[in-house]
Amino acid sequence: MKLLALYWSFMIIGYILGWRAAKRDRHFSWLAKAMMGTVYGLCFIMGLRMGANEQVISNLGKIGGMALIITIFTVFGSMGAIFLTRRLLGMDRRGEFIADVRSDAKAGGPAAKGDGEAESMDLGNTFIILAIVAAGMLIGALLILKRLPQILGQFDAVSFYCLVVLLCVLMFFVGLELGGSGTVIDSIRKAGLRVLAIPMATMIGTMTAGVAACLVIGFTMRESSAICIGFGWYTYAPIVIASAGQQYMIASAVSFMHNVIREVSGIIFIPLAAKKIGYLESTGIPGIAAMDVCLPIVERSCGPNTVIYAFATGLIMCVATSLGVPLIMGV
Repeated sequence: MKLLALYWSFMIIGYILGWRAAKRDRHFSWLAKAMMGTVYGLCFIMGLRMGANEQVISNLGKIGGMALIITIFTVFGSMGAIFLTRRLLGMDRRGEFIADVRSDAKAGGPAAKGDGEAESMDLGNTFIILAIVAAGMLIGALLILKRLPQILGQFDAVSFYCLVVLLCVLMFFVGLELGGSGTVIDSIRKAGLRVLAIPMATMIGTMTAGVAACLVIGFTMRESSAICIGFGWYTYAPIVIASAGQQYMIASAVSFMHNVIREVSGIIFIPLAAKKIGYLESTGIPGIAAMDVCLPIVERSCGPNTVIYAFATGLIMCVATSLGVPLIMGV
């Protein structure tokens, strides 16, 4: 939670500066490229860390396959539940209330932001990110893990510090763009309490589809629920599951792999899902990471109005995970 407070402090500072710049009619023409460069650097370091992690590499076989199946079910379950919810709420694929869009159109107001403007992270960028993560994993596994195992401790500390710094920079850039857009406050007012419907749909979709997949694979109801309620928090949920006893070590390993895959899936597939399916649906892919690591990608792929849904999703999931996993495992 301390790191989350740090990240959001940088975003708030950026928002204030962006808002003041917009008041003076100043624009940051360099911001889009700077954000993408920072995202690429962040993805490379994450790939390095995964490749240098013995637990990740050693679990890429059977356990990795189970984790992948669970992730596919949870992601599509989340997006399906969000799709149904936004249709019930009367929202279009951009997350705008259809009645408001029609009212603006009749009144001669500004048209909704088009796909090309919000979706600056296109399919090409998705493949670039995928290639960067893969390259990082290869270098981490072949160079650091295999050839330089004596520096693993130092590498973990330095790479974690680099991740924190890059995330702070990225959140600052997000704040600049949000402040410069001037639409976030209006979006919150329009959504009201309905903004909570998307996080609830994401969690229901995750638990329904994910638990079903776990049960079919052969996990117990307790293990299945604990794995899925991790919601992408791979530094917390697996540790709590493992602390319940040696009999849960396989469930812990699958939880770790599943949550890592879910976060990485968000980094890679949010732009594609936003373009092909819907803005709100894309926020359900990464789970908790929607409010930090993946937030800049949501902003670039979907526009600033979707950020409030991504943040609410991550925050509510964070609370649910921190309470749910210990309760389920009885620790």
